Amino acid sequence: MVFLKLLLVALCFFALPQGIQAKEKTKLLGYGLLFTNDFFGDGRDRWRTGSLVSSRVFSRPEMTRTSWRRETLTELRLFSQIIAPSDLSRNPDRSDAGEEAGLMEDIDRAYVGHLSIGLHRHIQTGGLAYNFGVDASLLGPQTGLMGLQQTVHSELGQPFPSDFVRHTQVSNKFVLGGLAEVAQPSALSPSTTIRPFAEVQTGVEDLIRIGVDVGFFGDLSEAFFARAPVSGQRYRVGRRGFLLGAGVDLTRVIGSLILSGNALRASKYRARARVGLNYVQGRWSNFIGWTYLSPEFEQQHTGQLLGSFFIKARF
Repeated sequence: MVFLKLLLVALCFFALPQGIQAKEKTKLLGYGLLFTNDFFGDGRDRWRTGSLVSSRVFSRPEMTRTSWRRETLTELRLFSQIIAPSDLSRNPDRSDAGEEAGLMEDIDRAYVGHLSIGLHRHIQTGGLAYNFGVDASLLGPQTGLMGLQQTVHSELGQPFPSDFVRHTQVSNKFVLGGLAEVAQPSALSPSTTIRPFAEVQTGVEDLIRIGVDVGFFGDLSEAFFARAPVSGQRYRVGRRGFLLGAGVDLTRVIGSLILSGNALRASKYRARARVGLNYVQGRWSNFIGWTYLSPEFEQQHTGQLLGSFFIKARF
């Protein structure tokens, strides 16, 4: 497994553009942003409770928006997420003789703060679309995300992490990972596009994923999209237009640094189902969507619904 991780990271590194190696100037083509929170889904502050992803896309100076599908693009991706247990304020009484039995009845995932920065290379050639990326991640208290959440929740009068949750959170780690995705976008009709894809990811989690995205009233093969890591939602980065999208995927989990513990057992398979609406026109950039995530560990008896959105107006 270690060899596989090193090989994938090396392949992603060598797939990055020479322009990033400081010789060829680049220009900013566009950017995108997506905020995801379960408050806008099932209304519960738990598990994959909140994330934010921001993408900036660069190209060679002579490249235009109309030539995207024939060229290669470089995406700088910033990502943060908070993963929480089902009860942030949980604080079991350690003096209770039945503590161990009680904990076994209420096994839950640990709190995780996760920050990452990544460089991704997007290529479209021969009817296929590729994404090769390298991401550097920080996990644990060093991210400062628990303190941020506590401040926000305090202002809103919401529960914040208890001492027990604080002391049992995932410890500080630095993780280097890679991602490789291949997709085949095809037009089913002038207003419908289908995009089956396969993805391998290593680092914070080691995953193999297959799925399909469908676009209505737009063209997935010509417009550039970035994919949100948690929900899988594809959001526009700089290109104007309207698109209603939907997608599903199935993931085989090989290993996970954010799902660990003697009693916690990660699910071998995960599924996601999503729908989202992109609209970029004039001064407005908007996205709204929802994603269902199946249980991620065996003791999780139900999935969760996440809401994603971004609204921007230029005046």
